[in-house]
Amino acid sequence: MMNAPVELTKGQLMRRIVEDLIRVEGVIGGLLVGKDGLVVASTLLDEEDAEILGAMSAAVFGEIDKATKRIGVGTLVDSIIDAKDGSILLLEARDLILVVITQRIVNFGLVKMEMRRAAKRIGEAVPI
Repeated sequence: MMNAPVELTKGQLMRRIVEDLIRVEGVIGGLLVGKDGLVVASTLLDEEDAEILGAMSAAVFGEIDKATKRIGVGTLVDSIIDAKDGSILLLEARDLILVVITQRIVNFGLVKMEMRRAAKRIGEAVPI
């Protein structure tokens, strides 16, 4: 007798999508947050760090989005925040924001490609 495939809950599926991103070389963490800043899924070990980064990411994404619309270049698609020892990449995924933390030296093209792939998976998992 064959076992039926195990169905993942939506939360488990979101976590798996974020976990898949940390397999990319140079990616050291990731999370998925609502535009209200609430964390949906995270690979960060420290829950407080995840909550702080989630809130900051939502706020920054929202403010940059307002500014890009105001100056006439349209809706924000993604953003890279460069810091001394690494970067934070933000990408809209439906009504959520995908956040990836990287080391200083990383292939941004590969990371962004994998983030777009993850966003597509999120879009498929979250019906309109």
